[in-house]
Order: sequence, then structure tokens, then C-alpha cells
Amino acid sequence: MRNIYILITALTFISCDLGDNYSGFVQDNDAKSDIVVKLADSYLAGNFDIAREYFTPDGKHLFNNLEFDVDGIIEGYNSHSLIFKDIKHNDREVYTGYFTDGSVETFHDFNWSATSIITGKEYNYPCHCRWVWDGDKIASTTCYVDPAAIFEEAAIYAESQN
Repeated sequence: MRNIYILITALTFISCDLGDNYSGFVQDNDAKSDIVVKLADSYLAGNFDIAREYFTPDGKHLFNNLEFDVDGIIEGYNSHSLIFKDIKHNDREVYTGYFTDGSVETFHDFNWSATSIITGKEYNYPCHCRWVWDGDKIASTTCYVDPAAIFEEAAIYAESQN
């Protein structure tokens, strides 16, 4: 009996000592996740301007390895609706991590799909975005997606405007 008590006590202390492995918790029904859904829906509707209300003015935003300021990322995302129709975030998952170091990030995973307005080609790519919070504002974003279709169709669109 004494050995069982020692074993239970030891397991309790070991399981409670999360040390460096414990990094926070994740929620998918919080206000920050809801804001990212709202911003994603505004992108899908073709007008990402509402992001100015939520972004810090000096924010840094990455589309893969390309860096943009607030105006640049908003203009870039708004331009997608000039090039594509039926833009969708299929199988969308949005969840926010609250970490023990105080940092907060919202993760946005989906399969991006759209049809080119000019060529009629249909595209479908997996995508992952991170939204880093500074209090109630988004200080930076990073979005990873295969940009080949976007760049190809953007070049065709630019050429059609000449």
C-alpha cells in the first residue's frame, strides 16, 4: 500500500511539472479568433479595408517571404478579387494560442481556391496564416501559400491593363 501511495505521489509531481514543455492553451471560440474570421470573410468578399481597424499602423505583414506594410498587404489582398472569382477558404480552421510568455497568435488554416477571371483556370492550394497580437491589435501577419497561381494570374491581369 505504501508503494502505491509513493507511486501516486510521484506521478502527481511529475505530471504537474510541465516545465519548458508547457507553452499555453488554444481556443477557437474567443474574440480574437472571431476577429480573424471577420477579416477573412472581408477578404473573401473582395474588400480587406476593414483590416485597418485591427492592424497596428506600423505592422509588418508577410506573404511568404515578401514583406508589406499595412497599406501594401491590404492593397495586395484586395487585388485578388480583380484577378479571381469564387475565392474560398475551404475547410477553414481558426484558433488562437495564448502562450505562457504572454504572446498571443491566431492560426488560420484552410484550402484556398479560386477561379481566374481572365483564364478561367481553377486553383486550389493549402494555406496557413498567423496573426500576431499586441493587446487588441494585430501587429503582424504571415501567410504561407504557393503563390505561383497568384503571381501568374497577376502578370496576365497587369498585361491586360496595358
